[in-house]
Amino acid sequence: MGVFFHQTPLVRASSTDILASGANISVMMLSPERPLTDFLGPSLLTGEGPLVVQVHGALRELILETILLPWQTLSEKDVAACLKVSKTPVREAIIRLAEEGLVTVVPKSRTYVAPINLDRFLEGCFVRLQLESGAARRAASERTLEDVCNLKACLARQEAAVAAEDYTAFRHLDEEFHALIIEAAKLPGVIQVIETAKVEIDRIRSLKQRLNIRATDRVLAQHRTITAAIADKNTAKAEEAMQDHLGSIENKVWELGENLEFWALFEAINRERPRYRLSA
Repeated sequence: MGVFFHQTPLVRASSTDILASGANISVMMLSPERPLTDFLGPSLLTGEGPLVVQVHGALRELILETILLPWQTLSEKDVAACLKVSKTPVREAIIRLAEEGLVTVVPKSRTYVAPINLDRFLEGCFVRLQLESGAARRAASERTLEDVCNLKACLARQEAAVAAEDYTAFRHLDEEFHALIIEAAKLPGVIQVIETAKVEIDRIRSLKQRLNIRATDRVLAQHRTITAAIADKNTAKAEEAMQDHLGSIENKVWELGENLEFWALFEAINRERPRYRLSA
């Protein structure tokens, strides 16, 4: 899959060429590695559940939101100091992040945020398409009245978020919507499988948001179609609507490749930057 990307004519322009042409790329993206104190603080911990779960959740969210960028160093000592916790929960959280492919640990050298992997992005798209289209079909068969009410209530909150231009809220509601479908299909264990598979999808979506690349109106319309099919117990229509919503792997390639400004940003943040140094 990775080779296909490199052969695609749409992505041959270098980030240097595009940046020189005036693309709107944030200066932050091109700056040297920043100190962790710019990102981490005790307020990020929720206070709910085991400490390792809180630390993992905080770091994971910052990585998925591309606030912690690829190559950012995550030493146990520095993370623990910023969050004001011991190194043990930080160590365990980093192990979990490494298992998810979000962090790279080089023994006796360095731990850092992993670069965004396009092959894993496409794998995540494949997993979502297969599992969620099947879940939509099953949800249309197995759903209860409560499931339908939950989906419609989530839709209403999505519409309110779009009206308020609160795209962060809309993203979280989008996640909730898809989880509700899987719950309606009576397959709750599938949610974790998809969450793990789609980490690169989330990071790429975050980059798109930085460039104001959004399709909220289209997504909202597709969510309505999916909900209507599930409410009507139309299994074939529900599966088809979900497939249309998620799109084919080929379409995912072209959607990314045809936006040169996105590729400039992608290349800029995925390239290792100089380490941050405090001035004397």
